Amino acid sequence: MLTRYPDLDDMLDLQYEPIVNENPGALTRQQIDDYNEKGYVGPLPLFEGDELDRVRSLFRDRVDEISHREAFESYHHTRRWLYDVVSHPLTVARLNDLLGPNVICHVSEFINKPPKQEKGGNHHQDASFNPMDARCPIVWLTLDDADVENGCMWFIDGSHKVGLVECDEGHYVVDPSQYGEEHPCEVPAGHCVIISDLLMHSSPANRSETRYRPGFTATYAPAALKPHKNGNRSAILVSGEDQAGHWQAHSAPEGD
Repeated sequence: MLTRYPDLDDMLDLQYEPIVNENPGALTRQQIDDYNEKGYVGPLPLFEGDELDRVRSLFRDRVDEISHREAFESYHHTRRWLYDVVSHPLTVARLNDLLGPNVICHVSEFINKPPKQEKGGNHHQDASFNPMDARCPIVWLTLDDADVENGCMWFIDGSHKVGLVECDEGHYVVDPSQYGEEHPCEVPAGHCVIISDLLMHSSPANRSETRYRPGFTATYAPAALKPHKNGNRSAILVSGEDQAGHWQAHSAPEGD
């Protein structure tokens, strides 16, 4: 199998489409080349100082209200503070360089990996879980330092260029070693990495004795992309217009 939706496998475009942008605004041309060649770009600064402290506090104090009760449940369309995180102007500007002016956020997840874990996640491609063409970058934001000890992500550089590959029943890549050597992506607190949804990556166990590894991921798509099977249920428009009306995006939630 390729995706969680085998009936869609033959109708979806699951190959990597290189980004062509000769005049980026927030990213450099080298960073776009890196994204095309390696499948990710970063770490990139996003939050620092008082703003980082504020964002950390929001996640810490409100973790119960965004704890996942079912698979792929997102809260950025129902919590204004999360809406503001996923639509941060600098994040949006970088995504505009990769996707163009019209951008949707359709999935987000907060994972706070506890210390002393015995088992982590195996290699997978996020495109396996999205009922749409493979053109959905993921922004991984670290709220504390993510390193080898506390279970940072590991990437297989360039593996996105082979497209979506065979996965097992758990949607993990079959024999990932054939696609290259993995390496850790250590990310300082308040920084983010933008990852192709086709990049093979894993999240090993947090072996630290005391440190958590809090991280927040948000998945985006160009608004021209068509979602299937309720893939738009958590969609918000973070930039531009949904000219085709594919997404029926939620309005910005009220409150804080």
